[in-house]
Amino acid sequence: MTRASFGPRRRAVAAATGAVIAAVLLAGCAPQDVQPIPTATPVDTAEPTPTPTPDPELVEGGTAGQNRPFFEFVLRTLLDETPQPSTQALVATLVTAGFDRAAMQATADTTPTGARADSILVSVRIGDQCLVGQTANGGLVTELTDVLGSGACLVGRTASLD
Repeated sequence: MTRASFGPRRRAVAAATGAVIAAVLLAGCAPQDVQPIPTATPVDTAEPTPTPTPDPELVEGGTAGQNRPFFEFVLRTLLDETPQPSTQALVATLVTAGFDRAAMQATADTTPTGARADSILVSVRIGDQCLVGQTANGGLVTELTDVLGSGACLVGRTASLD
């Protein structure tokens, strides 16, 4: 055999051998462990169920500060039902809740000319402090104040609570 007769065959064997070697080398470049594609984990968007807080209660013998949450709760409950209550309704609601009528003061729900008052103030004296609430158009603002020098909680003309 002459060298010329083995030329194409040798080239074919060499090419095949080269292809096998290249395949083996390239296979070494491929990842051995196929990693899964990360997927998004669903996020729990549901709001947690709030733990209900108990309604405030009257603290018998407590201070004005201790009873302020209950004072506000009682008045807000009334205002939710009746956005513009009368003076008598405010006082009656507080008395029913356990506050002392003798320790209360309130302003009139009508003006001297007979028009409906824009707001009503109601107060309860407890010790040397006053719980003061102001209602207007269904809203409520409360404040904890010191008793005035006169011994009262409100200044000016107040309504009869009888």
